[in-house]
Formats: sequence, C-alpha cells, structure tokens
Amino acid sequence: MKYTLTILEDHRLELEVLVLQDDGFERPALLLCGRSSISNDVWDGGAELRFLSRMVIPIPENEIISHDEGHVKWKTETFRKALKIAEKENLSVCLVHSHPAGANDFSSVDDSNENELVEIAYRRNGNEIPHLSLIITQERELIARVLTKNLKMEPVGLIRCFGDRFSFYYPGKYDAITREEFHRQQLAFGKTLNNDLAKLRVAVIGCGATGTCTAHLLARLGVGHLLLVDNDLVERSNLSRLYGANGADADAGRSKAQVLKDFIAGIGIGCRVRAVHDWVGSVACRDAIKSADIIFCCTDDNSGRIFLNRFGHFYLTPVFDMGIVIEPTKTDPPEIQTLQGRLTIILPGNICLLCRNIVDKKLAAEEQLKRNDPDGYERQRQEAYVTGSGNPSPAVITFTTEVATMAVNEFLHRITGFKKESFTRHIVRFFDQEEDRRPGGESKEGCPMCNSKINWGKGDVEPFMDQAY
Repeated sequence: MKYTLTILEDHRLELEVLVLQDDGFERPALLLCGRSSISNDVWDGGAELRFLSRMVIPIPENEIISHDEGHVKWKTETFRKALKIAEKENLSVCLVHSHPAGANDFSSVDDSNENELVEIAYRRNGNEIPHLSLIITQERELIARVLTKNLKMEPVGLIRCFGDRFSFYYPGKYDAITREEFHRQQLAFGKTLNNDLAKLRVAVIGCGATGTCTAHLLARLGVGHLLLVDNDLVERSNLSRLYGANGADADAGRSKAQVLKDFIAGIGIGCRVRAVHDWVGSVACRDAIKSADIIFCCTDDNSGRIFLNRFGHFYLTPVFDMGIVIEPTKTDPPEIQTLQGRLTIILPGNICLLCRNIVDKKLAAEEQLKRNDPDGYERQRQEAYVTGSGNPSPAVITFTTEVATMAVNEFLHRITGFKKESFTRHIVRFFDQEEDRRPGGESKEGCPMCNSKINWGKGDVEPFMDQAY
C-alpha cells in the first residue's frame, strides 16, 4: 500500500500559524481528512490511499500541558471531540505538530505520544480507518506518516499542497539528479522543478487539437507519468490539428489516445504513458483519474467538464480547463466575429465552471443520453426535444496550440512562481484583439461546489461523488 497526502494551501497556512510561533516552542493542531482509495494504480499496478485535507481544528493554549523547543504535551479534550466528528463523517485524524528546532524526522518522543493517541482513536471509534501525523519544520517543510490500527507506522511517500502555488514534498526532492534532456531547463528553474515534474502524474482528458499539444508539451517538459483519456478515433478531418497523428492512423480508425501514447513514447524522453479509450466519467476510468495529481481538461464535452468540475472539489485535484471559440460569419469568404481562447482553473476556493456559465447542463444531459441510449437520443433529436449534432466547429492549430501553451505555462508558474505575484484563475484571450481579460465572477448561491465547503476533500463516498445516475 502506498500512502500520499493532499493539503489545500489555505489549510497549510492555517496550520503554520497555529504551530509555528515566535517563541520557538512546539505546538499541536489537528487536521481531519477525507480519503481516496485507489485499488489499481494505472502506472504501477499497486494500491494507494490518499488522504485529503477537510478541516483544521486548533488545540487551545489552555490544553497544552507543557512544551519547549523539543517536545509538546497536551490534553486530549479537543482530540476526542475531533474523533467524534471523524466517526460521524468517516474521516481520518491527522496529528500535526511543529519541529521548530529543525529536526526533519519523527523522534522517539513522537513515536510514544502518537501511539497513545492512536490507541485512543481506535478504542473510541472502533474501525479500521488509518490515521496519520504531520510535522511542519521551521523551514516549513512537511513530513508525514500513517498510523495503522496495529500501531504500525508507514511513510507518506508524497505530500501535495495545492492553492495558487503548488508544492510537493517527497524523499529525494533535493537530490542532484541531472539528465541531459532537461539540463537547459534546469539552468532556468533549478533541479527541483525537474525532480517535481518527474514525480508527478498528470492526466490529459481529451486527445484532440488542444489535448495532443498539451500532452506533447508536458512530456517534453519532463512530466514522468501521463494519462491520456479519449473515447474518439482519429479521422482525416483531424490531421491538420492532432500532434502525432498521420494518415495511416486515420485510415485505420485508431484510438486518439493510443496514437498520442505511441507518439510520446517514441520521443524517448522517459515519460511513462497510459492511454484509456473511454469517456472520462465512466466507471472504468475512476481508478485512473483518481491516480492523477493534476488534470488538464481539453474536451468540449459538457458532461465531461461537469464531471471534472465536481471531481476537482471532491478529490482536491487541480483541473486546468481549456476552451476555444471561433465564430465566423456565414458569408463567402467568411469573416471572423469571435476568436477567443480560455483557461479556467478548477480548485476549491475558485469560482467553478457552472457558476461561470462555461458549461451547459441541458447539453450535458443530451450528451449523456447520446452516450447511454443512442436510439433514444436519435428519436428525441428527430422530434426536436434535443439540439442534435450540428455542423463541426471551426478549429485552427495555431490557436489551439496557444491555448495549450497558456495552460502549461500557468502550471509551470504555480510550481516555480516565475510570474512573481500574479496567478491566473480565469483568463480569456481575444486573439483578434491581441488582448487578455480576466473576467470576475461570483459563486452562485447554493452551488455545492464553490459556494460551500461541504464537498471539498470529501473523497470516496457512495454513490460516487454523491451523484445519482
């Protein structure tokens, strides 16, 4: 079993305020976590349990019995209240404390104290749910481990922190591993970027014009693991826009995802690629999608976007959602009326796709009907109950490539901070006006994704993501 932890940046900052104070003494706090269980990792084939931060619970100063630079002892009153919440909501408890003296691992004192607390947890809640503990060092590095019912302690192999900035903590992060392919990139951003990218698992949903470019860029940047998801086939009309596809692929009707996988594997740059020929919301895709650390949404499918909008909040997985609109007149020759590219970041704390009116629920329902009941969809289309498939949308490779580049550069910025203070949550590029705009927006009252924290980090629930099909 592999263990990892995902923390929202706001939770991390709240914890730092609680446990790192000017007196240099150790302090405790609690973090309640949802869970995501992956039975079959799409790259390695093993099981993974992901802990997802849900809420921070402070330990009041009056419950701290004693503390100094090297230890903290505290009463369990608030801890027992947290256990009650954890039992009710099926959450794990994360014991958090600081190491202001600089120790970068768990001590024997930590071992003893945490064993006692975990025994209390299992005696009270009486289940097999694992809990965990987290150290925040004076340098604000994060180290975590899992505490199982038999009091066995297992390392957490990767900690992800997501917000405006993305941070990753894992063994070997600062090792000097120089690969010739990425040496010039290292000259620009340092070795830790290459190490981070090699560690990450990134999903590209939709292997059309934008998706093939996005995946190609990510692979050449050094992303170590790519997942490609698309249920469509290569056609002749695609060849002017699909990176890696050729006429033979179109004539054979090959899977877009498989063609792109073969193309990236052929680069020989060490990227491990997996392809899934299916719709992103299918049951068959769940473990694969849950295995990803970052998602790039490159589909024009409304139902797929709504699925990923929900997924990003339940599983604390950043989704870089892209779109492009080209609207010409119906004259001959046509003239461009609208030529826009868009990037929207889906993550708890941002305004979601539904509240920005980027997706259409009616069209999403029609897409679901077409996917699940093609005959019923055709009957309703003929009776004008559904919109039906219209003419193909205009597309030009230079514009789809620029949107993909815009998204991948924002991904790089969130790891490196090369743009200094500016972070893009939603941007529209007007190609015909050479102008970028960042429209505001508001969460709609009652939105269960961005107007409420009820689903943030919820993880695995039944039915899946509280959806009824």
